[in-house]
Amino acid sequence: MLKPFKKIAALTLLPILLTSAAQAAEVIGHSDDNTGGQVTGGFTLFLLGGAAGGPAGAIVGGLVGAWSGGETQQQAGLSGNRYSVRTEQGEIRSFRSPNRQFEIGDQVEINGIRLQPSH
Repeated sequence: MLKPFKKIAALTLLPILLTSAAQAAEVIGHSDDNTGGQVTGGFTLFLLGGAAGGPAGAIVGGLVGAWSGGETQQQAGLSGNRYSVRTEQGEIRSFRSPNRQFEIGDQVEINGIRLQPSH
Protein backbone atom coordinates (compact mmCIF):
# COMPACT_ATOMS: atom_id res chain seq x y z
CA MET A 1 0.00 0.00 0.00
CA LEU A 2 2.87 2.40 0.70
CA LYS A 3 4.84 1.54 -2.47
CA PRO A 4 2.60 3.53 -4.89
CA PHE A 5 2.74 6.50 -2.54
CA LYS A 6 6.56 6.36 -2.46
CA LYS A 7 6.70 6.35 -6.27
CA ILE A 8 4.35 9.32 -6.53
CA ALA A 9 6.27 11.21 -3.84
CA ALA A 10 9.60 10.50 -5.55
CA LEU A 11 8.30 11.62 -8.95
CA THR A 12 6.83 14.77 -7.43
CA LEU A 13 9.92 15.72 -5.45
CA LEU A 14 12.47 14.92 -8.16
CA PRO A 15 11.92 18.09 -10.25
CA ILE A 16 12.00 20.23 -7.10
CA LEU A 17 15.30 18.72 -6.02
CA LEU A 18 16.86 19.14 -9.46
CA THR A 19 15.99 22.82 -9.82
CA SER A 20 18.35 25.44 -8.50
CA ALA A 21 17.22 27.27 -5.39
CA ALA A 22 18.91 30.51 -6.44
CA GLN A 23 18.79 32.36 -9.74
CA ALA A 24 21.42 34.81 -10.93
CA ALA A 25 20.30 38.33 -11.80
CA GLU A 26 21.61 41.87 -12.30
CA VAL A 27 20.26 44.97 -10.53
CA ILE A 28 18.97 47.41 -13.15
CA GLY A 29 16.96 49.88 -11.05
CA HIS A 30 16.19 51.20 -7.58
CA SER A 31 13.14 52.93 -6.08
CA ASP A 32 11.72 53.69 -2.64
CA ASP A 33 9.41 51.14 -1.04
CA ASN A 34 6.65 52.48 1.21
CA THR A 35 4.57 49.32 1.50
CA GLY A 36 4.70 49.24 5.30
CA GLY A 37 3.29 52.75 5.66
CA GLN A 38 0.64 52.12 3.02
CA VAL A 39 -0.58 48.95 4.72
CA THR A 40 -0.60 50.46 8.21
CA GLY A 41 -2.30 53.69 7.14
CA GLY A 42 -4.77 51.94 4.86
CA PHE A 43 -5.85 49.40 7.45
CA THR A 44 -6.14 51.94 10.26
CA LEU A 45 -8.26 54.40 8.29
CA PHE A 46 -10.26 51.55 6.75
CA LEU A 47 -11.40 50.60 10.26
CA LEU A 48 -12.00 54.17 11.39
CA GLY A 49 -13.80 55.08 8.16
CA GLY A 50 -15.95 51.99 8.41
CA ALA A 51 -16.91 52.81 11.98
CA ALA A 52 -17.74 56.41 11.10
CA GLY A 53 -19.30 56.06 7.66
CA GLY A 54 -20.19 52.44 7.01
CA PRO A 55 -19.03 50.65 3.84
CA ALA A 56 -18.46 53.85 1.85
CA GLY A 57 -16.44 55.31 4.73
CA ALA A 58 -14.35 52.15 4.91
CA ILE A 59 -13.47 52.34 1.21
CA VAL A 60 -12.66 56.05 1.27
CA GLY A 61 -10.79 55.72 4.57
CA GLY A 62 -8.72 52.82 3.26
CA LEU A 63 -7.72 54.67 0.10
CA VAL A 64 -6.87 57.90 1.94
CA GLY A 65 -5.01 55.94 4.63
CA ALA A 66 -2.92 54.00 2.12
CA TRP A 67 -1.92 57.19 0.32
CA SER A 68 -1.19 59.17 3.49
CA GLY A 69 0.65 56.27 5.14
CA GLY A 70 2.98 55.88 2.17
CA GLU A 71 3.59 59.63 1.98
CA THR A 72 4.25 59.85 5.73
CA GLN A 73 6.77 57.00 5.57
CA GLN A 74 8.56 58.66 2.66
CA GLN A 75 8.62 62.13 4.28
CA ALA A 76 9.98 60.63 7.50
CA GLY A 77 12.87 59.11 5.55
CA LEU A 78 11.85 55.57 6.49
CA SER A 79 11.34 54.21 2.98
CA GLY A 80 12.70 50.78 2.24
CA ASN A 81 14.50 49.63 -0.90
CA ARG A 82 12.87 48.16 -3.99
CA TYR A 83 15.12 46.84 -6.74
CA SER A 84 14.37 45.91 -10.33
CA VAL A 85 16.50 43.02 -11.58
CA ARG A 86 16.97 41.29 -14.92
CA THR A 87 17.17 37.51 -14.59
CA GLU A 88 19.25 35.18 -16.74
CA GLN A 89 16.08 34.43 -18.73
CA GLY A 90 15.64 38.15 -19.52
CA GLU A 91 12.68 38.70 -17.15
CA ILE A 92 12.50 41.97 -15.24
CA ARG A 93 11.29 41.43 -11.68
CA SER A 94 10.91 43.67 -8.63
CA PHE A 95 12.07 42.80 -5.10
CA ARG A 96 11.89 44.49 -1.72
CA SER A 97 15.14 44.46 0.21
CA PRO A 98 14.72 45.81 3.73
CA ASN A 99 18.10 44.66 5.06
CA ARG A 100 20.53 44.99 2.14
CA GLN A 101 21.56 47.69 -0.27
CA PHE A 102 22.72 47.15 -3.84
CA GLU A 103 24.03 49.37 -6.62
CA ILE A 104 22.86 49.33 -10.23
CA GLY A 105 24.94 46.72 -12.06
CA ASP A 106 25.50 44.50 -9.01
CA GLN A 107 25.22 40.76 -9.60
CA VAL A 108 22.75 39.19 -7.17
CA GLU A 109 21.05 35.89 -6.52
CA ILE A 110 17.30 35.54 -6.10
CA ASN A 111 16.39 33.39 -3.10
CA GLY A 112 12.63 33.20 -2.80
CA ILE A 113 11.42 36.76 -2.33
CA ARG A 114 14.79 38.27 -1.36
CA LEU A 115 18.01 39.27 -3.08
CA GLN A 116 21.43 38.09 -1.88
CA PRO A 117 24.86 39.26 -3.04
CA SER A 118 26.28 36.94 -5.68
CA HIS A 119 29.39 35.03 -4.64
